[in-house]
Amino acid sequence: MNNSIVSRSIITTVFIFVCVYLSAAQESVERYKHPLDPLNARELQTVRSVLEEEGKVESKRIENHEVAFGMIFLHEPHKEEVLQYKEGEEFTRQAFASVYDYPNNKLYEAIIDLNTEQLVSYKHIPGKQPVGTFEMDSIATEIARADPEMQEALKRRGVPIDSVEFSGNYAADLSINGKGNREEIVSASFKDSRVGIRGLYAHIDLTDRKVLKIVDEGEGFSEKSDLKYFDPDSLESTLEPMKPVIIDQPYGMNYKIRGHQVISPYWKFRYGIHNREGLVIYDVQYFDPFQKNWRKIMYRGSIAEMIVNYGSPELDEASNNYFDQGEFRFFQEKNRPLNAGADAPENATYIDAWVHDDKANPVKIDSAVAIFEGYGGALWRHGKVGRRATDLSIKYYIKAGNYDYGFEWIFKEDGTIQVNNELQGIVHIHSVDRQDDRSYPEDEHYNGAPYGVTVHPNVEANNHQHWHVWRLDLDVDGINNTVEEKNNIAVPPGPKNPYRNAVVAQTDVFENEHDAMRDSHAPSSRRWRIMNDDKEGGKYGHHPGYVLVPKKGTVPLAREGSSLSNRAKVLWHHLWVTPYERDEMYPAGMYPPSDQQFAGLPEWTKNNRNIRDEDIVVWYVMGKSHIVRPEDWPIMNHASMSFKLTPWAFFESNPVWGKPPVHEKIIESMRD
Repeated sequence: MNNSIVSRSIITTVFIFVCVYLSAAQESVERYKHPLDPLNARELQTVRSVLEEEGKVESKRIENHEVAFGMIFLHEPHKEEVLQYKEGEEFTRQAFASVYDYPNNKLYEAIIDLNTEQLVSYKHIPGKQPVGTFEMDSIATEIARADPEMQEALKRRGVPIDSVEFSGNYAADLSINGKGNREEIVSASFKDSRVGIRGLYAHIDLTDRKVLKIVDEGEGFSEKSDLKYFDPDSLESTLEPMKPVIIDQPYGMNYKIRGHQVISPYWKFRYGIHNREGLVIYDVQYFDPFQKNWRKIMYRGSIAEMIVNYGSPELDEASNNYFDQGEFRFFQEKNRPLNAGADAPENATYIDAWVHDDKANPVKIDSAVAIFEGYGGALWRHGKVGRRATDLSIKYYIKAGNYDYGFEWIFKEDGTIQVNNELQGIVHIHSVDRQDDRSYPEDEHYNGAPYGVTVHPNVEANNHQHWHVWRLDLDVDGINNTVEEKNNIAVPPGPKNPYRNAVVAQTDVFENEHDAMRDSHAPSSRRWRIMNDDKEGGKYGHHPGYVLVPKKGTVPLAREGSSLSNRAKVLWHHLWVTPYERDEMYPAGMYPPSDQQFAGLPEWTKNNRNIRDEDIVVWYVMGKSHIVRPEDWPIMNHASMSFKLTPWAFFESNPVWGKPPVHEKIIESMRD
């Protein structure tokens, strides 16, 4: 048979397969309702209509971008209400909205009752800047372009002003306006290559629409570059294609989807797309084969902040601390569907989601979420005997400026939960004086080490760090939990270790918040166990628990007193533990674009509250230092960081040692 016919047949089969499951999934979403379901399109529209009816906002001002909606998301019911909820009962349904009056620089928070379509509360939040992406921020370009001092500085560099575009970072704690106005630190770059004009920046007051200060650090390299920035619309394939690996499940999935709940023989959990946090996982339970019941592990888990800080010693890079969630709510305002077969396998169930733009218009993301099963390697083996692992995954991607991030929760049959964080996209660049990396001008290195790598003559991709802060409301076998730290240590020589070979896992229990401000420690394989003190798991007196297994302990390389340390002090510890509070959601504060310091976790933990045998929240800080390689240009390949939640005495023994092999007889029974 002709290869092209075979290819078309395969593609058609996969397309029909995906469409059938997508259609079934959408029908399921409409049928089942739950208090934690994300806001749908109608509910997003209700938020704006209620505020208009109450006279809090005017349609004309919204359409003119004078009033903008920074965030709209589910105002989740109290935890107690959710835990007591029974399917089919009535439940509280509210939306939270952040509304910004741009010309008057006033921020408001609203709560709307979606059941009655009534306004519950509307309050002014003084001294704070909103979260979100706003059309009006583009006025920075007009202000900078019209400024005589900026024009003169560009002219001295021989740069025509119509050849550049302007972009900025929120000034935040580097603000100089002194009035709490919306302020950016703006720089210019060439339109065609996106290479920046070095050493020229402007503090711009967006509220008063004026330049506050031009910062001219000298006339560094400012010539036009012939750099070809990555353009997905003009991609050319230069390599030979690989034979496709098609993943199929001819006998069906091992999971089912009921609304926003996923149920498999081993796991059940809920999910939602949050207009600030992206993918949120709720109510995670595992079916215990010994006790023959579902057991609770986690009430809610999500990434609560994501930050990228850059490490080149210029003003724009010092302010280049992107709080991709806390400043821009993950840029979730456009339709960016997953790529079937690349972002997730062909056998995935692809499900749409609803987000919103700054006018509170619903925006549908087609195929936003992928749920799928995959080969997980050997579940266990010994000698000639082994069992295959089948993982259950849920995945979501966002595009944050030049970077793309994937978030995947993997639920393994043995009770382990693995959270993968993918980092992809285009590395950040700026101009330098050097042509290559054979030698460095004095201001482009420290002790012979540059601040990045040359990817094109006079273009450097600079060093930076990625930070993902996870909020994990773990309820292991119940609401009240305790956290202990385990460190592997060598027993000192002596009567307890006469042959000098003894090893133990030293355990320390955290009593309060300050005890739990801890850091990773690779030599002792440090990990943290969240356990239920009120119960015993199995026959041997252990308390049931789950261990947070961290990865290598990357630390912030920005110094104390830097903008990063002022705005994101949460990064200075890998672990934090707090008692559950409904409104303590964001570790760097609710509004990171504001001129503020030490908001969020550093503020909340000042009182050193008790965390032993309490309803607690675990915060895990995971980082990656990206010292750029030439191979990262023009687009970087897949990079990742991850952590695990692993059962430790949650079961009385291996919960999957009795799993049968998959062979022809079982396949035949599946056909029936």
